[in-house]
Amino acid sequence: MTKVRYLKVQFDKNLMAYEIPYFRAAVIEASERKSSLFHNHDGKDKVIYRYPLIQYKILQKRPAIICLESATDDIHHLLQNQKFEFRIKSKKVNFSIEDIHMTFVNMQTWDKAFRYNLLHYIPFNQEFYERYKKMDGVVEEMRFLQEKLYSHIVGIMKQLNINEPIPLNVVINKILSTKYIEYKGQFHLTFNLEFTSNILMADNMGIGKGVSVGFGILKNQGNK
Repeated sequence: MTKVRYLKVQFDKNLMAYEIPYFRAAVIEASERKSSLFHNHDGKDKVIYRYPLIQYKILQKRPAIICLESATDDIHHLLQNQKFEFRIKSKKVNFSIEDIHMTFVNMQTWDKAFRYNLLHYIPFNQEFYERYKKMDGVVEEMRFLQEKLYSHIVGIMKQLNINEPIPLNVVINKILSTKYIEYKGQFHLTFNLEFTSNILMADNMGIGKGVSVGFGILKNQGNK
């Protein structure tokens, strides 16, 4: 069994989803860049390709930081400041911490299914998106989308060293909606969907591309 450390830090002021990158940048500066987990760059500003252990979200209209595993230690570089005056675009905003929740999640595969909603999921890079557009019919599209979701979950399992006593199973049950949303200067096709899987995952953690800035938010709906 893999007990994954999980910490949610919720702040008290409302923000819009498009303001997450500004919030993230302000937090990075407030942490004095003492840990690469805040920004996933090395000392030479080179991108570190890994599943982000610090993720910036909008939850209940307010900014939150989700920390997993070693990030639950490194977040002290931010929290030790106690004062949180963050620049959001052209204005400075004084935030306070509204709630801190720390727990352990037994993330592994089980002999039962769990129901999830996945919001603003970006499954494709440009290459895979072009392949998706050329597919013939809903069945082929759904199979391809399910394969990408499966591979993203496998990547999380490898990063967090999650046990797989039972082979991973992932089934997309329903696509609720799709929308094109701008990310890194390009518009990406995003999905809101329902799926079931035999892996237990932490609420509000991210899946897919752009999870460090609020895409692919997982909502645990309980056992099937």
